[in-house]
Amino acid sequence: MGKKNTYARLLILILILSMITTGCGGSQSNTGEAQNKNSDLTEWSFSKDISDPLKATTGAEDVTIGDLETYGVLVHIPGGTFEEPTEVELMNPDDAPGYDKDEMHGLGAPIGISAGEDPVRLMQPVTVTMKYNPEELGADYEKGALYFGYFNQSEWQYVKANVDPETNTMTFTTSHFSLFSKAKLTVDERVDQYVDNEAVADWLKDQTNSMTDEALNSAIEHILIDNLKIKDKSMIGQIYNSVLEDDEWSSMVDSIKNGDPSMFNQNLQVLLGKKIVENVPASTLSSALEALTGELGIDTVEKASEAAGYVAEGRYKDAAKIIGEHIADKFMITKVGKFAVAAIEGQIKSWKSEEVEAAYQAFKNGASSSVPWWGYQVEKENFEDVWSQMGGAARQLEIEAIRLQNEARADAGIEPLTKEEENKIRAGVKKDLEKEFKSRIQKDAEIEKKKAELQMIMEMYKESGFMEKGRWGWSDSYELETRLDVLMHFKDKLLKDTGRKEIKSGNVHNEEAVAIEQLKTIAMGWFSTEDPDERQKVYEEFLQSEFGISLYPTATELNGVWSTAALIITEFDIGPPPEASESSESSDEMGCDLSDIDIYNMVKAGLEEQKNQPLAVGMEVSLNASGAGTLSIIDEEGDKSEFTASYNNGLLSASGVIEGTGLTMQGTVTKNNEAIALTGSFKMDLSDQAWIKGTWTGNK
Repeated sequence: MGKKNTYARLLILILILSMITTGCGGSQSNTGEAQNKNSDLTEWSFSKDISDPLKATTGAEDVTIGDLETYGVLVHIPGGTFEEPTEVELMNPDDAPGYDKDEMHGLGAPIGISAGEDPVRLMQPVTVTMKYNPEELGADYEKGALYFGYFNQSEWQYVKANVDPETNTMTFTTSHFSLFSKAKLTVDERVDQYVDNEAVADWLKDQTNSMTDEALNSAIEHILIDNLKIKDKSMIGQIYNSVLEDDEWSSMVDSIKNGDPSMFNQNLQVLLGKKIVENVPASTLSSALEALTGELGIDTVEKASEAAGYVAEGRYKDAAKIIGEHIADKFMITKVGKFAVAAIEGQIKSWKSEEVEAAYQAFKNGASSSVPWWGYQVEKENFEDVWSQMGGAARQLEIEAIRLQNEARADAGIEPLTKEEENKIRAGVKKDLEKEFKSRIQKDAEIEKKKAELQMIMEMYKESGFMEKGRWGWSDSYELETRLDVLMHFKDKLLKDTGRKEIKSGNVHNEEAVAIEQLKTIAMGWFSTEDPDERQKVYEEFLQSEFGISLYPTATELNGVWSTAALIITEFDIGPPPEASESSESSDEMGCDLSDIDIYNMVKAGLEEQKNQPLAVGMEVSLNASGAGTLSIIDEEGDKSEFTASYNNGLLSASGVIEGTGLTMQGTVTKNNEAIALTGSFKMDLSDQAWIKGTWTGNK
């Protein structure tokens, strides 16, 4: 094969690729009105490590107080923590308030940090590090059991510690000074902490809708206003509402709630292309497409002209595909999805901060000067007061929001935030937090209801031994919180597969809920074996016998053209670059020839450009009742590349060859009501040593 033919063949390959490829402790009650769970408190026993108070004056520069080796504690105070130079004192108290042994076991000597007699909120987060003695922890020690205790003038509250077992140190940050201690929490208290966090996180998932809706509106305005120059607000609203009513949009939002944002990013532009064609009058859309100028690039203008022709011919599906893939800037669509995900991740992470939970409790209940709450002195539901006193906690929220947005921008190939944009993020953090605080007050009854449900589930798991190491397949590497995560994910899986919303008491399900005894039965069946095939078999039989649900659609239900399908390259290896002097004259039997340095660099650059970008494809399935048949990839001209396909127990596989290049795809198919979804992976074998891998999704 000549070099010219090789070049043309590799261009075809690139074309093919472009076509296919924690709340505060469970003991918390009303601010200033906390009551001890157990009046029979355990007295603290300790000897002082700090005989005389240690003092330092803070100012514009960072200072430290203490020493880990000498005193077992080190306090780092950033510059600017106080508005003016302030003396800070670190000491061990003569004695300390008793603690509830059902919640914690006190370790070593508590420490008191103060800056004068009155409680104070700090302008910067202060870092506290303390040494712990492993011999005090007992044989059942787990890293996740180590917390810091904070005495709130009435009882001990708990703050999650960052533990380093190599140095035997534990660290946390605080935005107020108080009496602190090292504590080893009991299993029951750790479960209570977990339940509190999960209940709030469950409420936060409901807040996802507003964020994804904002992302959707931004994407629609980008395509219509920025690119097509269609500024009719009513038309934008019509498209917006049409998307919200589409079952596919609901599935995309659910993917974000469940921690899998890839489907959202991959399918957004395809869905928008379809909805724009459905809702914009043909004459308006054709005029807008024909009026596009070279500002968007010659390729985009050419595609717009092609789409306008399709609209005129009534080939709306073909026009929608072009609008979704070419008129919408891929970076913009990816940015919209990634920014929404980053905002949601930041929101959930912020509520896991004890400082944010404490600020909310101060906002909800108020805190007086006689009984301050985490250093707050605020009126009930006065957010401005709370925000002004959050100090370092507020700064951390702003820093984290900016960091997440810059990471998303880097991932989408966009420049970092400007100073002006960072200031807008900071203003948005404050505005969003106020909105969340007010929303949560309205939803607190629902959160308490969710806590009660989770506590019932945890009690069942505990009584059945699911929390114990050495049982149900738990090895020593699974700490309690990890075990609880796995158990909660299993509960969520059962609810999703049965279409239910919650777990209820009893042993008989209804249309809204799975019974707790049913969860117990199937959990025992699932966790009693480590064989994945046996687990799945037991699970499927349970769903069929208890709920009359077949987890997977039949083979014939997959037949027909799918509404959306996409592939995204995640990794590739095309081998080392060839020597510049090498010729590719004799390479006529490979699926693709990478022996020419120019061709090699062109292919690599093309793959890098396509990497992590959703590539929409047309997909049609034709299977017989036993699951044998074909899967076709359809190009923009309507031409099909047909692959041999098979389907069995929810697993769809397809393989074939295009231009000498092998392509294999495999994915899991699930059914929820009438909606069918596919998630899986693909691999292209360019040669014996060169390959491309990625993810494969679809909806029907």
